[in-house]
Amino acid sequence: MTTFTTAVAASSDDAQETSGTVNLTATVLNANSTAQITALRFAGVTVPPGSTINSAYLTINITSATYDDPDVTVRSSGEANPATFNTDAGHVTNRAKSAASVSWIASNIGAGARNSPDLAALVAETITLPGWASGNAIAFYLTGNSGASSIRCASYDSGSNYPQLTIDYTAPSAGGQPRRTMHQFRLRG
Repeated sequence: MTTFTTAVAASSDDAQETSGTVNLTATVLNANSTAQITALRFAGVTVPPGSTINSAYLTINITSATYDDPDVTVRSSGEANPATFNTDAGHVTNRAKSAASVSWIASNIGAGARNSPDLAALVAETITLPGWASGNAIAFYLTGNSGASSIRCASYDSGSNYPQLTIDYTAPSAGGQPRRTMHQFRLRG
C-alpha cells in the first residue's frame, strides 16, 4: 500500500459558487445551503490507473465552531484531468462530476483540521475515466444539502491550513504477460 497526500496549491485550485457567482479569492469556503458549492482541485495526483483505492479523505480546516455542522454531498471530478477553476457564471455547477457521491452529515465537529468521510469510491471512479494517468489532477465538490448545512473552511487564499487530500492505494501488480507488438508475430504461409 502507498499513501499519497497533497494540498490545494494555487488560488484557482479552490472556489466557492453561490447562486451562480464564483469566487476564487475568498479566505474561507462555504457550503451552507443548496445554493452553495465548494470546489477543491488537487494537481499532480500520482495514483496509477488500475490501482485499488483502499481509502481517501479530505482534510479541511474548519475556521469556526459556529460553522461546524456539515450537511453536504461530496462528488469528485467527472473528467480525467480537470482544469483550474475560473469565475465564469455557473462554472463550478457546470463542471462534470462523478456519478458516485458521499454524504457528509455531522454536528458540532469543532474548529480545526477535520477529515471527511471515506471518499474511496469517488477516487476509484475518477481513476477509471478514459485519459486518467498518474500525475493528473482530481477535483472534489461539496454541495450543501439544506439550509441546515453549516460548514466553513480555510481556502488557499487564507495563507495557511490549505485543504488536503490523502489517498491510500495499492498499485496494480506488474506481473503477467508483456504487451505484444506486431513484430513479435510471424505469419505462416
